Parts: sequence; C-alpha cells; structure tokens
Amino acid sequence: MIPAGSSGRGTMQIRSATAEDVPAITRIYNQAVTDTTASFDLEPQTNEQRVRWLTARAVHHPVFVAEEKGRIAGWGSLSPYSDRAAYDATAEISVYIDRDYHRRGLGAAMGERLVAEARVHGLHVLVARVCTENDASLRLFRRMGFADCGRMHEVGRKFGRWLDVAILELPL
Repeated sequence: MIPAGSSGRGTMQIRSATAEDVPAITRIYNQAVTDTTASFDLEPQTNEQRVRWLTARAVHHPVFVAEEKGRIAGWGSLSPYSDRAAYDATAEISVYIDRDYHRRGLGAAMGERLVAEARVHGLHVLVARVCTENDASLRLFRRMGFADCGRMHEVGRKFGRWLDVAILELPL
C-alpha cells in the first residue's frame, strides 16, 4: 500500500493536482474512455475540457495525482454526487490509473487518500458508481470498505453493449 504522500518505494508520491498535470490527467482518462467501460464518456476529452473541470472544483472536491519520477501514473477525485443541496455532504469517488501502472497498489493508495480527504472536509458518505464488468474497481472499493447498495440495469451503452452499474457506498 502506498501511503498518502509517498510510495514506500521512494519515488511515488500522491499530491494535489495542478494545471500542469492536466495533459497527463486527460491522457489517463482518455485511456478509460476509448479502451474500457470504466468511463461512460464516449468521446475523448480535450485538455481544455479538463482544465475547466479542474479549476471549477470546490475545495471539498479535490483532485490528486500519483507521480513517479516526474510521470503522472494515476489520478483520483471527489466530485459532487448531485447539484441538489441536500446531497452536499455526499461525494462521488473516482480513481483512474495509467494502464502501465496497473496492479502496483496505486488505486488503493489513491482511494485511501481520497477517503482521508473526504473526512477532513466533513463529508458524510462517499459513493462509487462502477460498471459491473469492471472487476478490478469493484474489488478495490469493496476492499476499502465500500458496501454494495444497488445495481442499475442497462443504464449505459458503450461498445455496442448495454451495461449495468453497481452503486457502492462508504459512510464516513
């Protein structure tokens, strides 16, 4: 496991994302868009879209990056669950890891950092929405203590298939 801020391997660190990280964040996100069902976006994002996304965030909805030797290996964020005010203490958690860095513990480290940050900001519940065919993400969130609380059937269509989404929650 990689503690927040370092890797235990000496070179990996998790830190707040900056505008300079946007090209790497976009590249990693677009891997998920074009190659997987981890994102339900159908078109790759541009750096300009990701800059607007990054700069429009509230302090309690941070973005972190995992960096090793100057290369961004992954990122994670807390985002509003809904724009309705009653949901203000609930956030959606997202974790994306560059395919070259899978199975190194980065997803768990990023998730732990995001959970810790959610607690610092007084959030009450984290929600993860995960395509049911994304076994790695489902395992990750369940290991982190997220509990299954529902399944939405055939709510997305990508790569010519209807896709189900699992909803997991973590009360803080």
